[in-house]
Amino acid sequence: MKSSLLLSLAVVLLSSGCSMAPKLEVKTPALPQSTSETNTAVSIDVKWWEQFGDERLNSLIEEALTNNDNLKLALSNVAQARASLGLSEAERYPSVNAAASAYRQKTSGESLSPFAGFIYNSFGLSASVAYEFDFWGKYKNSKEAAWSELLASEADKETVRITLVSSVAELYFNLISLDQQIRVTDETVKAYLESYEYRSRQYDHGVIDALTLEQAHALYANAKLTLASLKETKIVTESALAILLGHSPKAIFEDKIGVEARLPQPLIIPANMASNLLQQRPDIRSAEERLRAANAVIGVARAAYFPSISLTGTAGLQSTELSTLMRSSAGMWGFGPSLNVPLLDFGRVKNSVKSAEAQKDAAVITYGQTVKNAFKEVYDILNKIEISGDKLTAQNEETEALKKVLTLSEKRFDSGYGTYLDVIAAKRALLNSRNNKIALNAELVINQVTLYKALGGGWKPGEGLQEQ
Repeated sequence: MKSSLLLSLAVVLLSSGCSMAPKLEVKTPALPQSTSETNTAVSIDVKWWEQFGDERLNSLIEEALTNNDNLKLALSNVAQARASLGLSEAERYPSVNAAASAYRQKTSGESLSPFAGFIYNSFGLSASVAYEFDFWGKYKNSKEAAWSELLASEADKETVRITLVSSVAELYFNLISLDQQIRVTDETVKAYLESYEYRSRQYDHGVIDALTLEQAHALYANAKLTLASLKETKIVTESALAILLGHSPKAIFEDKIGVEARLPQPLIIPANMASNLLQQRPDIRSAEERLRAANAVIGVARAAYFPSISLTGTAGLQSTELSTLMRSSAGMWGFGPSLNVPLLDFGRVKNSVKSAEAQKDAAVITYGQTVKNAFKEVYDILNKIEISGDKLTAQNEETEALKKVLTLSEKRFDSGYGTYLDVIAAKRALLNSRNNKIALNAELVINQVTLYKALGGGWKPGEGLQEQ
């Protein structure tokens, strides 16, 4: 009899754990032929920003990675997901409880019980075990969903980290560019002032009319306006960078963030960088894992259609006197299975399954959107980098040509064949060209930062995590 019972239990245990979750096939949208056919994995250094050779930038990024609030929040979300995984794992094992009791009671003397009017004690020590067999994979699927959520939250944290690094670098390079543009614009303001003062002298001697004078005045005022706008943008950029660095309100108002005087040289971008984009982007991994989690949740919901079978056992000691509690005769035990069969729930389980299936459908769409957006970002930024290079080449040509124009204008003026206004105009044009060149240099470097972000910033899937 005992062997038959043990054999039956063994069969039950071995047969438990089949999954009600549908088979999942993650379908990736059609990829470019060059991307889908290549097997060459392009490795990106996790500290790619160090290639710019700017120690100040390196220190600011390390400060942001230590103090940024969004990154701390992402780490907290990972800790929550890890705790949820531990909880779902614990649900797969029996619950074991111990209890102790001491009780004194007097029964009613007016009852029909033969023990009416009695006063008695009850002392007990017991341990109980309860276990629900996972026939339909409810707890198994719950654990798989929690594991996928943990992987997704870890990938989300990496997305925050990559975004933080690229944002700090972008703001830093913008600050360098603004400092340079402010210096050049200050020279431009002086040039326009010089032109305005020259026109004023001409007007005083009747050489020009009031219209020409006010046109020069307007150009001077516009240059001052441009200078003020650049200074305003610099203040806003500094405060935005201070927030990313985790600075306090006091530091935002009182501390200045120093930057280098010049932009770094653009990096050499290796070819075929988008070849393993699906493995490099943490947001794609996050979307895929949340799709897996949604699929597992369907299995959890479907398991509610089927009976649940539990096994409960209790063993301990019970006595009416404390002195006899520890005697062998005070021993008691109980053991038996229980069956819970759903009969009529008015559509609760059915709608729960439908809800889980709808969430999976949404996760499929989200995954597809994430992959498409990832490749769009890389496609756009690669073209922007190429076009930025072309614009910078043309801008360099213009700047060199305007340098020659200024030199020739100064020579003509010195020889008496040209006017001083020609010199001033040539100087203004050269200063504007220099400002455009500064802005295009910053644009190219920032586009490269955006490319490294779009390519996953050197993230490696599964770092720090091992499947349980």
